Amino acid sequence: MTALAAAIGVGIALLLCVVRLFVGPTLYDRTLAANGVIIKIAIIVAAGGVIAGRAVFVDAALAFVLASMVANVAVLKFFRLRTFQAPLARAEDV
Repeated sequence: MTALAAAIGVGIALLLCVVRLFVGPTLYDRTLAANGVIIKIAIIVAAGGVIAGRAVFVDAALAFVLASMVANVAVLKFFRLRTFQAPLARAEDV
């Protein structure tokens, strides 16, 4: 019963993050909101696993969060540097 109440509460917070995802004025606001949405979805999946009594949902939620963190860092790096490659020389070394 507690897991169900937690899932409902996180669902309400998820709706607020989705609003921030579409309204956010900057890329960083939207990226932070997307990260929050992914984490909240993982919490809901883990709560569903607790309700169903299946531990595989908790493992899947953890893998989902870890993959999303790597993707989040990659997206932010791409939008900051406009490339995924490491710089060959630093600007102050030239």
